[in-house]
Amino acid sequence: MEEYLQAFALKPSDLLGKRVLDCPSGPDSFVAEINALGCDAIGVDLIYDKSAAELEAKGRADVSDCLEQMKLKPEFYPAMDFETFSKNKKLALESFIADYKKNRKRYIHASLPNLPFADRTFDLVLSAHLLFVYSPLEEDGYLKSGNLNLQWHHQAVREIARVSAREIRLYPTVAMNSAPRRHRYIEPIIADLSANGWRVTFEPSQYHQLSMEMNDCLVARRLS
Repeated sequence: MEEYLQAFALKPSDLLGKRVLDCPSGPDSFVAEINALGCDAIGVDLIYDKSAAELEAKGRADVSDCLEQMKLKPEFYPAMDFETFSKNKKLALESFIADYKKNRKRYIHASLPNLPFADRTFDLVLSAHLLFVYSPLEEDGYLKSGNLNLQWHHQAVREIARVSAREIRLYPTVAMNSAPRRHRYIEPIIADLSANGWRVTFEPSQYHQLSMEMNDCLVARRLS
């Protein structure tokens, strides 16, 4: 939850009393933690058709693999305490698994760009580390191949906007494979949102896993 709040430039009080969607949510503890504070939040992810045991095993393997990959490039993580990083990720996984077992209805098996919710179901929709990040390599993303191109991004953001009554927040907004600059999809996404009744701004993110300039969160608020 702390990382989410930093990434999206939010405080816990910003979420209380609101219906919140985290999409994609993954095997993390945000939904569990924010609900424990009295929020009404649910998560959406393709992995939520798996059992708790399967997700726990996969999560632990992913944390270990991620840590080993990061240690191979310490110059990219000059301020990273790898032991603390690993401990915190495992604690977050344990919190998620406990909530997944107890409150399975909070975790919906679905994915962008098709969400199983009525129009304007949520007050706030959050989406981290999917949009922009996994666009094609030649278009500022990480993937060497795939279909998460600009057309897919338009479809995904329109779907996020459809199910939000008030606000959406997207993170990150920076190109993944170049000198720090806005991702090339940002301008057309803003134009599309603006043409459909949304006001778009950027708010500085406090999440500094990497030393990134232009480390902002895109914030869109519905005008009517």
